[in-house]
Amino acid sequence: MKNIKKFFDKLPDRIVAKFEQVFRLDTSGLARRKRARKFFIFAMLFIPLLHFFVFFVYVNINTIVLSFQRYDYNAGENMFVAFQNYKTVINDLLTTDQLRVAIINSLIYFPVNNFIIIPLSTVTAYFMYRKVPGRNVFRVIFFLPSIISIVVLTMSFQFMFDPMFGPMNDIVKAFGINLPEGGWFGNPDTVMPMVYFYSVWAGIGFNMVLLNGAISRIPKEVIESARIDGIGMFKELTQIIVPMIWPTITTLFVVGTTVIFTMFLQSLLLAGGGPSGASKTVAYIVVEMVQTGNLTEAATFGVIFSIIGIPIILLVKNLMERIGQNVEY
Repeated sequence: MKNIKKFFDKLPDRIVAKFEQVFRLDTSGLARRKRARKFFIFAMLFIPLLHFFVFFVYVNINTIVLSFQRYDYNAGENMFVAFQNYKTVINDLLTTDQLRVAIINSLIYFPVNNFIIIPLSTVTAYFMYRKVPGRNVFRVIFFLPSIISIVVLTMSFQFMFDPMFGPMNDIVKAFGINLPEGGWFGNPDTVMPMVYFYSVWAGIGFNMVLLNGAISRIPKEVIESARIDGIGMFKELTQIIVPMIWPTITTLFVVGTTVIFTMFLQSLLLAGGGPSGASKTVAYIVVEMVQTGNLTEAATFGVIFSIIGIPIILLVKNLMERIGQNVEY
């Protein structure tokens, strides 16, 4: 809070004066000017603080409270049921095949994000940094999926693999591979691999921009010294670039771990959860419960997977920080 106050105290007088003019504040005296500055600080912090308390504090507290309640249709309100929702949800997790499939689908996102997308993004960012011919064009191509609406992007991806006129099917047929029955997104055996493939295709660009920014901040003297010593591209990437941008990679790795519990839009838009629930994820199940009005059970699912997920995310973060060092430059 002190740092925030110092930041606003250093604001140019002309900004504060403009603020005073907009709100018609009389600040001719020093005391009034100080009050105006404090009011300016309050106005700038009010919206983000309100957002935090409403959409984080209130929503999370309300979710926990709902997990101990169940709607009573006779009384017309939620009634306290202690741990009955938790017993029901845990029993469903152990006995329902569709929930087990959803958990497996969600867990596979971990290696897809962290061991496929991040390495590919790192290599791509490195080649962009090395100023390969046409790098600006490639930068736009890779980053384009990150700025286009996911609805448009998934429709384009579905069109490419459409059973009737998808251009990618002609390439697949040229290699003598038969198309799956029901199409790529209508077959239980191929629907999730296609969703993962889409995630890789669409996910490289955003990570690449962040990693490219981290690489660009590396002192040029370090790179030039290594090249004078005759270091090759592979060693430059693995022994200099990656260790020096490790904090950024750690951040992406942790964010990629949280995707296990939040990924659902890809499955929803590409396959609608089908066929027969083969493309559902944990987050998809929770969203489905909310849409059907089963708020208390959805809240219970959320709390249970938060209890499971928080230690996993903290463990991953700790391991990543142990593997690499936080290099300052």
